[in-house]
Amino acid sequence: MMSILEVCRVCEASSISDTGIETALAPANVRSLGNAQFRVWRCPSCRSIHAGDQVDLESAYRAYPFHKMKLDWVLSLAYRRLTQRLSQAGLKQGQTVLDFGCGGGSLTQYLREKGYRAVGYDAYSPRFSDPAPLEERYDLVISQDVIEHVEDPITTIARLEALCRPGGLVAIGTPNAAAIDLDEAEKYVHSLHQPYHRHILALPALQEAGRNIGLKIERTYLTGYMNMPMLSLKFLHYYMGCFDGTLDVLFERPLNSARLWLNPLTGFYLFFGYWLGDETEVFVIFRKP
Repeated sequence: MMSILEVCRVCEASSISDTGIETALAPANVRSLGNAQFRVWRCPSCRSIHAGDQVDLESAYRAYPFHKMKLDWVLSLAYRRLTQRLSQAGLKQGQTVLDFGCGGGSLTQYLREKGYRAVGYDAYSPRFSDPAPLEERYDLVISQDVIEHVEDPITTIARLEALCRPGGLVAIGTPNAAAIDLDEAEKYVHSLHQPYHRHILALPALQEAGRNIGLKIERTYLTGYMNMPMLSLKFLHYYMGCFDGTLDVLFERPLNSARLWLNPLTGFYLFFGYWLGDETEVFVIFRKP
């Protein structure tokens, strides 16, 4: 039995219970962590999901597979889909963009190549850790898969708003806790992404957090921009499962699996996976008045 004595970092509701709260043990989905499992719990008030274990994140990030991400044809397709969404919200070529939490800088590179004046910042990336970009204001501040990694997501959202010019856009991509069933934690292992995801907001909580600091919701997408025909999230999850089920597979891209090529589900997920979205990854574009 898990004992909970926590305060939600999203709505600040207190949860003190031994039985009346949703909890689960979520397996790791990164190879370097082996078969480790981590405790997660859901706030009964705002429905956000929180990591329940304190871990050595500095050590966990040393072999983080996303550090290997480079701009290639797959990412270019996904980023084209992303820029289409941003263009529909009003972003124009030549405008300034801050990629907050840019990792290896692949999105920053793509935006520059497409005519945007883009810069990246990431406190944990040696290449992009210079805080100088945080002294400027931007037409777009984008933060993809960042707020769920930080210890104070609400303060981080306010920081993104402060970096945006009046009339500009703040775009946030993140998992949606409201679409995750903790009774089937293994099914949602990649959205839970333990122990790296510390606080996963439910979509209504994310929208409310933006409104509370004065942002207007411009557009809400109930699927991430990585969900594409022929390369859907459902197919990618299936593909990883044909090997060892870890995120490392996406960066190694092995093809030597009989389970992959002989299973009729491969064709099914390849052609129909795009229409099987479950709203576990969302993308919200706010506008600053």
